[in-house]
Amino acid sequence: MDTTCVLIAAYKPDDSCRQTITELIEAGFSNILVVNDGSGKKFTPFFDKIIQMQEVTVIHHAANQGKGRAIKTAFHYILNEQPTIQKVITVDADGQHLTKDICAVLQTSNEHDGIILGVRNFDLEDIPFRSRFGNKLTRNLFRYATGIGITDTQTGLRLFARKHLEWLLSIKGEAFDYELNMLAETKDAGIAIHEVEIDTVYLNGNKSSHFQPIRSSLQIYKVFLKFALSGLASFGLDMGLFALFIWLWKDDTPQMYIILATIIARVISASFNYLINRKKVFEKGDEKSFVKYMVLAALIMALSAGMVHGLYFLTGRGEMIIKGIVDSVLFLVGFVVQREWVFKKKKPKHV
Repeated sequence: MDTTCVLIAAYKPDDSCRQTITELIEAGFSNILVVNDGSGKKFTPFFDKIIQMQEVTVIHHAANQGKGRAIKTAFHYILNEQPTIQKVITVDADGQHLTKDICAVLQTSNEHDGIILGVRNFDLEDIPFRSRFGNKLTRNLFRYATGIGITDTQTGLRLFARKHLEWLLSIKGEAFDYELNMLAETKDAGIAIHEVEIDTVYLNGNKSSHFQPIRSSLQIYKVFLKFALSGLASFGLDMGLFALFIWLWKDDTPQMYIILATIIARVISASFNYLINRKKVFEKGDEKSFVKYMVLAALIMALSAGMVHGLYFLTGRGEMIIKGIVDSVLFLVGFVVQREWVFKKKKPKHV
């Protein structure tokens, strides 16, 4: 275990953190790196006590900067000051991770390359509601948004190889959102994820956890919210233009007005949507992505025009309702294609 570092980002830790450190040392871990993320003077005695253990190194933040920044500080330290460390295991400071599970994650890394996650089973009845609901919601949204299926997206028990630390430092996020962002980036980076089921432990009703469901969820879900808002804005623009063109052309071109209105409205709304998605949602893209997006937009436009025209021909009424239903389905399909093809990232050079 001499080439493995256990990393603990600690903010106002209690005795469960010290107990975790003690048990890790007893299990044979000889390099434990603790980042004091601005816990304040009240917690100075705690850190003064654990620093007396020869296996423990403590790094201090003068002010609280967030879990993501604390983890990055530790990664920088390992890369610059600990050349012999080849594996890094992140462990939560609230005592939720048992030593036997940490050892199981380490053992799995000997059998698999990539990132190893210690995942909890949220189908158990004794899981606190906020944790069960939050994790299941995030897991499902995460799978749809990234195409990556992970049992426990919010687990803090993770193992990384040294070769991935530079890549991890390039990922955005300073708080709890950083842990989700790094998982979302693994697919484009070509890094495999392996899971190890661990015990689910909540000490004192999970009171020592600083994960705040509402505020942290807003950070975590912002990528989904941005895409939804972008899509809704484009959808609203498309529907508004469609209605305008229907009103202008229905009497003049009774045979073609739906197709013409769909095409022109979609060209305008698609151009708007591409710019928003490239700049604000996926935050990536080049000339090729524009061509790909236009191909996708043309295909979806053709499907929309054909399906709306065909269904209206069968029903004889309700073209606005028909278009709303058809385009809602195509919106979901379009997101997946954008994620997997249009705005797909190139593999980072340092991975």
